Amino acid sequence: MSSAQAQTASSPLLRPAGIAYDSAGDLFIADSARNQVFEISIGGAITAVAGNGTQGFSGDGGPASAAELNSPSSVAIGADGTLYIADTGNQRIRAVKSGSITTFGGNGARGYSGDGSLATSASLNHPVALAIDATGALLVCDQGNDRVRRISAGQIATIAGNGTQGFAGDGGAATAAELNEPSGIVATSDGRVFIADSANQRVRVISAAGIISTYAGTGVGGNSGDSGPATAAQLNRPTGLAIDSANDLFIADENNHRLRRIAAGGTITTVAGGGLQGLAPDGSIALTSPQNLPAGAAVSNFGWPVIADAANHSVQIVFSDGKLYSLGAPSGRTTTLAQSTPNAVYGTAQAVITAAGSPALPQGSVQILDGVTPVATAALAQGSATVALPTLSAGSHNLTALYGGDGLHLSSTATSSIVISPAPVTATAVAATASYGAPLPAFNGTLVGVLPQDESNVSVVFTAASSGMPTVGTYPITAKLTGAVSSNYTLSIAPSSGTLTIVPAATKLIFAPPSTAYASLPIQLNAQVASTTSGTPTGTVEFLDGSNVVGTAVLINGSASVVELNPATGNHTLSVSYSGDANFRASTSATVNEAVNAMPDFTIGVTGNTQQTAIAGSSASFALSVASQGSPFTGAVTFSATGLPAGATISFSPPAVVPGASTAPVTMTIVAPATTAHRAIPRPDFAFASSLAICLLALRRRRTLPLLLVLIVAAGLFGVTGCGARTAPESVLPVTNYAIVVQATGTNLAGNVVVHTTNVTLAVE
Repeated sequence: MSSAQAQTASSPLLRPAGIAYDSAGDLFIADSARNQVFEISIGGAITAVAGNGTQGFSGDGGPASAAELNSPSSVAIGADGTLYIADTGNQRIRAVKSGSITTFGGNGARGYSGDGSLATSASLNHPVALAIDATGALLVCDQGNDRVRRISAGQIATIAGNGTQGFAGDGGAATAAELNEPSGIVATSDGRVFIADSANQRVRVISAAGIISTYAGTGVGGNSGDSGPATAAQLNRPTGLAIDSANDLFIADENNHRLRRIAAGGTITTVAGGGLQGLAPDGSIALTSPQNLPAGAAVSNFGWPVIADAANHSVQIVFSDGKLYSLGAPSGRTTTLAQSTPNAVYGTAQAVITAAGSPALPQGSVQILDGVTPVATAALAQGSATVALPTLSAGSHNLTALYGGDGLHLSSTATSSIVISPAPVTATAVAATASYGAPLPAFNGTLVGVLPQDESNVSVVFTAASSGMPTVGTYPITAKLTGAVSSNYTLSIAPSSGTLTIVPAATKLIFAPPSTAYASLPIQLNAQVASTTSGTPTGTVEFLDGSNVVGTAVLINGSASVVELNPATGNHTLSVSYSGDANFRASTSATVNEAVNAMPDFTIGVTGNTQQTAIAGSSASFALSVASQGSPFTGAVTFSATGLPAGATISFSPPAVVPGASTAPVTMTIVAPATTAHRAIPRPDFAFASSLAICLLALRRRRTLPLLLVLIVAAGLFGVTGCGARTAPESVLPVTNYAIVVQATGTNLAGNVVVHTTNVTLAVE
């Protein structure tokens, strides 16, 4: 809560009636005489948080400190921090939230109405006490109506009292019971509700099931029964009620001028007040102190009972030393705070806080600020606290220790400086292996020494201390810290940390001999050596024919070749062996079976008669054929002949052939010469010519028979025979046989000239 009306000098209280603590340990006081509600902070500051001091009703919807109240007599604090005020003289319940005030219950008209409807439409009659129950609902002692009412979700209902003033109903439903000026109320976490049934001199209790019974008091006003059962004790107008964490019930026994306690087991005792009416100064012994009509009771966050001593205009704590002390900041009350923060390693820093004051030792908590940032909080124990500061980052820090107070001891501060050194951590890399040229693996390992608080904000990254493509060898693995708080640590590498080992990469050999090979024809053998990763192998390659080394070659850009000069005909088992180098492993190819064929050749032969006859001057033809021998002969074969008759001419068709994989036909034509050098019977040229002319003439002119006969006779005179077959032996011309050698010439794959021949006979007549 806040207000412009802070009190820093003497207490402003006139008649503190109802009191209640919030979760922060601040005490709120309904001052019925000042028509205001005050807050005493846990550090001792007093502030008016509601009411401007003028008796009346106004201000709803505006600042609470500017509103008018009328004899407020009780306060309660909701779980959300809402301050509820019993604005008794206005017959209303007011609520203050975020500094703004509104009406929470009551229409301002004194009376009784509205159950089952909106609380703001209901009539109340002198509401004097408030409490929050286990469900968060607001309980109201509607004193003038002799009822207890409950406001939940804006709806109001009666939970105790039938409206008849009196005492009746124990053991039955609370709503059927009679009450007499209920003036105080408190609820427990188990669902019970305690009521100060003031004019009945009793404290009544409503069970969670709604059944009412007497919890303390005989019904006769007086003071008796301490150390005995509360139900056998006498009370004298019990008013304010409070309960502590142990379920001990405290009662402001107003006319007995005492604060009494009923233990959870039912035994009643006196906590403060000797029964005398008067003012107890600070430091008075609580049990013998005078009191003056105590109206309210509360229990502080530290378990100290608190009394609203209405007629003495004060609120006092029953401190752990058994004495009474006023809240606020009485003159001369001080708290001294000291802080010690020795330099430390990150994660081990701590502050030692000591607090001293009067009375006794301060309690409560201490907060450490790094500049303006809160970093740690610790509770004081016996006036001191050792505050761990594990989150202080490496470097220099100026720290402030802030003691907020305990409601009795005032707030205080202390400053100090500290230097935080980075904490050591150790990284251990897991050894890794990679082949040369392969991508490096993801490195991992462990990091020891990181504080649990930083495990999600600090990590280690491992990398190999190499650049580019590392060659075969061993390399250290380095580590680097990353993360939001990594600067708080110094990193070292464990001696046992692993290394990166680069091993030679595997290779693959590609060996493909030629598809065909021929004996005595050089074969070029090629091989490629490739990396299975990346990079280019170097070194030598050995080519093998069986177990014989054909040749060795140096790899150039991953390739090598040799020539096998004179392979023999037959099957060869070829392979390649790579020697390896510094970065690549040796490898051997699979064997390849290579058939070496005989060198292609051809043949020439006669496909028809090898002997032909030609009359002088005529021609004779021979049918020849050229065929490949072994493998296809792919060279051009040309022809020539020897042994021809003098003067004869010869031709070949075609003049050249390429037999390939088939047989090529060739026709050889020889034209015999028109004359021969040898005759059996000499013949004059004239006779020969005449004979020939006769023959020709006979053929051309068959009708000139007379002339023909003359010519025949003349020819006979000269011994000339006519055309056609010769019948007289002495007239047959001699025949000359010629042995002709036909020569076929080609060039084989080796570039050698190959010559083959065949023979024919030509008879010339």
